[in-house]
Amino acid sequence: MRLNLNLGPERYELFPAVKNEAGDIVTPAVAFTAEPALSDVVEAAKADPSMIEFADEIRDLIDGEASGAEIDRAAALRAKGKGGLLFARALARLVITEWEGIEDPDGSPAPVTPDRVDAFISLPPVYDRFTEVYVARWLNVQHEKNGSAPSQNGTTAGATNTARGARKSAKPARAKSTSRKR
Repeated sequence: MRLNLNLGPERYELFPAVKNEAGDIVTPAVAFTAEPALSDVVEAAKADPSMIEFADEIRDLIDGEASGAEIDRAAALRAKGKGGLLFARALARLVITEWEGIEDPDGSPAPVTPDRVDAFISLPPVYDRFTEVYVARWLNVQHEKNGSAPSQNGTTAGATNTARGARKSAKPARAKSTSRKR
């Protein structure tokens, strides 16, 4: 894990600009600037009211299962997808500070507001790219810190050395004799 001490906002590009054959931009890039999703931000997203309401919905599914009812696999899959979307929306509302390529219906640049962020993340291709480009990066950081030794480069760079050091001087190896004794 590489520790990034520059924890300021970063730009993330979801979709590159589309150019015509002449090289003119036909469709601008869709990108956003976001704060890092550190532990406190991730925990705040988990505590979002929509996530808490969703937890009650999940509890009802689990209680139904526990009572011996047949599991509704379609409902379980929908619940998993809904949980991911609610988390992505909550996280995006907390971290996105600016964006590019997002316009209101009249063609003017759309301001970053909670309702617009929700609408933006609700678009399937945006949701997919947001989770790939942004969420996955920060969740990987969360998983790396849970049980990994710190490693700057490679798997053992930060691990403690358990082997004893070699003696300072060792006897040189004997040279092979060219003549054989019989």
